[in-house]
Amino acid sequence: MQRYLVRLRIGHRLYFFLAVLSLASLFGCSSSPQFTQPQPITEPQPTDEVTRPSHVLTVLLETGDTPDTIRAQYGGDVLLWEENVYAVLGVTEAQAKATANQSSKVTFEPNSKKFRSVGEVGMNGRSSLWAGGRSSLWAGGRSSLWAGGRSSLWAGGTFSWMPENTLLWQQIRLQQGQALAPNLGYGIKVAVIDTGVDLSHPALQEALAPASEWWDFYGNDAIPQEEGSFADAGYGHGTNVAGIIRQIAPRATILPVRVLGPDGMGDVASVAAGIQWAMAKGARIINLSLGSEDSLKAVEEVIKQATAKGIFVVASTGNTGDKNVTWPASSAADNKNLLRISVTSLDSRDRKSSFATYGRSVELSAPGELVYGPAPELNMAAWSGTSQAAPMASGALALALGQTLVVPSLNLVEELRVRASDVYNNSLNEAYKDGLGKGRLNLEEFLRNVVKY
Repeated sequence: MQRYLVRLRIGHRLYFFLAVLSLASLFGCSSSPQFTQPQPITEPQPTDEVTRPSHVLTVLLETGDTPDTIRAQYGGDVLLWEENVYAVLGVTEAQAKATANQSSKVTFEPNSKKFRSVGEVGMNGRSSLWAGGRSSLWAGGRSSLWAGGRSSLWAGGTFSWMPENTLLWQQIRLQQGQALAPNLGYGIKVAVIDTGVDLSHPALQEALAPASEWWDFYGNDAIPQEEGSFADAGYGHGTNVAGIIRQIAPRATILPVRVLGPDGMGDVASVAAGIQWAMAKGARIINLSLGSEDSLKAVEEVIKQATAKGIFVVASTGNTGDKNVTWPASSAADNKNLLRISVTSLDSRDRKSSFATYGRSVELSAPGELVYGPAPELNMAAWSGTSQAAPMASGALALALGQTLVVPSLNLVEELRVRASDVYNNSLNEAYKDGLGKGRLNLEEFLRNVVKY
């Protein structure tokens, strides 16, 4: 069978920064909130080797269809199966062409070089990113995030875990928002569908879902570890995204699902399987800091299934700086009732980031420049991109879902939008009118209007 690699955009740029940081302890546990878990779904079954067919065939199923009948009708291998909803098959080009006009319920997607990773990475080239060596984030050993018992995330108005982010968190009113949501996302599972995470990083270990729930759909094993080196464009991306969610909602659970390689690229089947896996493992929120130039039927069907089950899907808009919003962010505005939200990036003064893709399909903005977070090999790093803005919205949803709501959960995406702070009163944003969503994420206003406190 032919092999292929579909290239997916990661909305990010990685900027040069490494430093030593001592962990300030966070605070302890509160009682677990009550919520309704998503209904169980069919879990994608890992196979013994990575399947990279030349095409992906998506079939809308009817009552009575079985894997055997679908395989007999269309050929190929069944990669994903959701009873009476959809099947995703890996097929050859010849098999795909044979089904092209067979039925309206069938869609095939040729994948050879159809997707490209995001363009420029870094400020002055990757070679200078880690100049001077890689400083250990936890010099002197691995510290526990929760060491020392109860203490405040905020000391004198400064964010105590990563003080470098203090101004960003003040911008989105994080301290005030966390005060309104004291459970801090406890019991809420957020899937990070990405390059994997550094599973041994002390900043993340206590937040990770049980190892039995992990999977790597890129390497096809149970260890969704960041792989590669600092010379690779995507290395550390998922770790940073997970770290941002943890800073917003420190007691949420992070479910690491690897679908992208160290170069930041991945195939359609892996992304679709990763989303379905997250559903099966009880994720309440799915963070997609990635995108494609084209709508993908295989992934679209899985996203539709996720949102139909009450799972939130947060997507970054891309880093081209123009109006070519990447998919699935580009379709979020048409599916507000399906719990999808698209997020673009602003700078620290609420101006559109130069790299941030914008447009009428964008629903929300958040800071996305020089956002500090954990990095592989006990480091910390500052990344910039719409990839960094999206997990701020994911963290906001986790904070809300961790509390008793005074609005239906189906209203949360709309509340995120309408409670946002105006960014169009900034003269430098006049050219982007209605292209930056309703405004910039405001956690205080959002949580004040959706949770019981």
